[in-house]
Amino acid sequence: MAFFSASVTWANDPVKGLEKKVAEHSLKNGMKLLILERRGAPLVSFQMMFRAGSVDEESGKSGLAHLFEHMMFKGSQTVGTRDYKAEAPLLDKIDLAARDLMDEESRGEKADSEKIKTLQRRLDTLEAEHQKLLVPSEFEEIYQREGAEGLNAFTGRDMTGFVVNLPSNKWELWPLLEADRMARPVLREFYKERDVVMEERRMRYENDPDGKLWENFLALAYQAHPYGSPTIGWGSDLKRLSRQDAVKFFAGHYAPNNAVVAVVGDVSAPEVIAKCEKYFAGVAPQKLPARPITEEPAQEGERRVRALYDSEPQLLMGFHKPSAPHADNFVFDMIEQILSRGRTSRFHRSIEDKKIAISAWASNGNPGERFPNMIVFGGSPRKPNGNRELETALLSEIDRLKNEKVPARELEKIMNQVESDFIRELASNAGMASRLAYFQAVLGDWRYPFAYLAGIRSVTPEDILRVAQKYLNESNRTVAWLEKPK
Repeated sequence: MAFFSASVTWANDPVKGLEKKVAEHSLKNGMKLLILERRGAPLVSFQMMFRAGSVDEESGKSGLAHLFEHMMFKGSQTVGTRDYKAEAPLLDKIDLAARDLMDEESRGEKADSEKIKTLQRRLDTLEAEHQKLLVPSEFEEIYQREGAEGLNAFTGRDMTGFVVNLPSNKWELWPLLEADRMARPVLREFYKERDVVMEERRMRYENDPDGKLWENFLALAYQAHPYGSPTIGWGSDLKRLSRQDAVKFFAGHYAPNNAVVAVVGDVSAPEVIAKCEKYFAGVAPQKLPARPITEEPAQEGERRVRALYDSEPQLLMGFHKPSAPHADNFVFDMIEQILSRGRTSRFHRSIEDKKIAISAWASNGNPGERFPNMIVFGGSPRKPNGNRELETALLSEIDRLKNEKVPARELEKIMNQVESDFIRELASNAGMASRLAYFQAVLGDWRYPFAYLAGIRSVTPEDILRVAQKYLNESNRTVAWLEKPK
């Protein structure tokens, strides 16, 4: 069987020899560096990932990881402030005012509404005074003045990432700025940013059909494991978070010995190592929390939820399964592609073309990969069909996988496409840096690209039949419908 399309060969495969080209180094404080020299365009991509996501939050403190992602752009004791010595005591006063306000609000129906107004005015006054000491957005502006692009951050269930691309003659700015905000972060404007996140939650979950459906679906699918909680946090948790909560979470998770940095581009590995040793020398390692994460028990029967919202119907259907690097995960990647990749996919031909649904799709690896996860199928029915008809159509194609071997030619085509996509992503500096950092932070092995391609190539029609029969059954199924209230 031929595994590569004509456009992708070993001659131009950037994965070939990757292991020998990546320089791996651990700083004295435990931070891991992965450096790949690429002497093409004068650009360098940085990806820093912490093995800290929403699964690492304590009960009642959901949303901290996502909120902290926002706070890391507020600067440090030297960036973002006009006078940190004057700012520090004012931040303490803001914390006390916020705590008094939260305490009164927590009384619920017994709360004194006039007292709440008085406390809110006090907090507003202190925050207005604080604004006079700030240099807003200074962290981002320093990067941008030096030609940085793609400055961003993201939070998931499994990790938190910070990314930026720099001209190769300005790359030393990265360790200078990042070591500073890791060693001396100042979580300024915390309560304002918390309110921004609460509004984001209202827009993306409470008042958005997609968010509402996913939140209901995952909360039902994961009854013990924290994958069932939204990364953005539960509303009741968010409004009780304090700056002290964030400081504590930072100390226990955003430490150099819980971080991996991937550097890809026009740099010298020895120089990067030397500069990182210099700038990060003052960032001490921390004792990482040893909190055990509750395992999700095996599902023993179908679970269903019907979420009500004034929008067009949608559905989600998920099945629990192992995560990478389990061998069966490669098979599920193939199942996803066979069912929903492009106009020749099975879902498109049997569901979308037949006007049963506006969309029908499959997605492997939800909602994270550090722990056993799910393959999820979903879509939006096309009138006059509803969720019932769409669910029947999805199950028909799933049952087909359980009863018929996928033709070798169909599987070969999908393998070629998956390999091409994967290799194309690694051809860019940012794509390569992202994969190296992600695999190391989440799976503990940046070499996983080798295992991935070899694993994809090893999948057989018999594997697909076996895996479908083992996992895609009714007792392991969670179904969520979104429908209008009657």
